[in-house]
Amino acid sequence: MGWSSHHPVGLIHYSPQQCYRGYNLPTNARGSNDAFLMDMEGRICHRWHSEEGIGYAHLLPYGNLLIRTAPPCDAGGAEKIGGSSAAILELDWDSNVVWEYRNPLVHHDYERLPNGNTLVLLFENLSSDLTSRIRGGIAGDSDPESMFGDQIQEIAPDGSVVYEWKAWEHLDPEGDPICPLENRVEWTHGNSLKTTPEGDLIVSYRLISTVGIVDKASGDFKWKWGPGHISHPHHPTYLDNGNILLFDNGFHRSQGTYSRVVEVNPATSEIAWEFRGQPSI
Repeated sequence: MGWSSHHPVGLIHYSPQQCYRGYNLPTNARGSNDAFLMDMEGRICHRWHSEEGIGYAHLLPYGNLLIRTAPPCDAGGAEKIGGSSAAILELDWDSNVVWEYRNPLVHHDYERLPNGNTLVLLFENLSSDLTSRIRGGIAGDSDPESMFGDQIQEIAPDGSVVYEWKAWEHLDPEGDPICPLENRVEWTHGNSLKTTPEGDLIVSYRLISTVGIVDKASGDFKWKWGPGHISHPHHPTYLDNGNILLFDNGFHRSQGTYSRVVEVNPATSEIAWEFRGQPSI
């Protein structure tokens, strides 16, 4: 993603010989009722519409669209946090709702599994005791007695919960502190949820600058990495070579703020490749 000062709308640049052919699915995380399928020439090939909003979307293999809606009216304060949503909806090609999961604590990301179930990322209130033991962040008079944590649930087509993983049970209140320049409304701010080919969970926690792979069966981290190397990460994705590709946002980086794309080897925690734009911002 990027922007151009001289082409505010439309296709900016396209080099066919250097690009992977396919389609693009842009959505507006800050609020829109539409998602568009565009070809490489910038032409709109299809549009989905939802009156509940489309904040994020996944195109499923059979042509339906799995979307995250706009925030709920009231989620105990969670509705004010970026990425908050009221529901996950599946739309057919004509934008009809064919499946729904409604929970005001849904946020950011989700994934449809090969078995037809759906992984979702949810906020959850932490206990006041655990909240008091979590280090970091900017303390203030308006801090909640119970901050939000992250949990993952697997939802069957009938809406039942068949699996649950709570991040706070596998993190250390002192060893995984909140960024010192962030507030204490939430501990981790999960912003991505993906899976490995073996079905393990790939997670990303912005406020503690941590990405990891969670053994789905045991719940333990198989790999956990980030502080001191990346800052406020997003979207870790599993590559065919076993490495993880992620966006290192760079907010509050001690060496200076800049963003980059990083490929890291989980076996060694070594950075195998990185890319920064020019200028480096």
